[in-house]
Amino acid sequence: MRLHIVAAATLAAALVACSSNTSGAAQTQADEITNAVYANNVATVQSKLAPALQKDITRTSVAVLSDEMHKLGSFKGLTLLAADATKSEFTYRAQFDTGTMNVTIRLAPDGKAAAYRATQV
Repeated sequence: MRLHIVAAATLAAALVACSSNTSGAAQTQADEITNAVYANNVATVQSKLAPALQKDITRTSVAVLSDEMHKLGSFKGLTLLAADATKSEFTYRAQFDTGTMNVTIRLAPDGKAAAYRATQV
């Protein structure tokens, strides 16, 4: 019985560490992509995305979102709002000088973004 409890505790600790690592990676990716969009840097945005998404990202789509962000002022950072570790999907509040956006990111197994969405709140 004691062995089962130790094994369960070890497994639980491993899952928490894995979830924490995923959350940290997601926040890093979300922050880097959001900063790249804000800077209107399409090449960096594309490099952070899974290959299947890269072709869908255009200079125009990045520029439009960049303009929306700039209307809100300087980008101040992200705060975690929600996490679904089973789907590797995380939602952050992006804070700007005069407003906010919600940024949702889903990570692919390779650590790149399988999805990224920023919407004004």
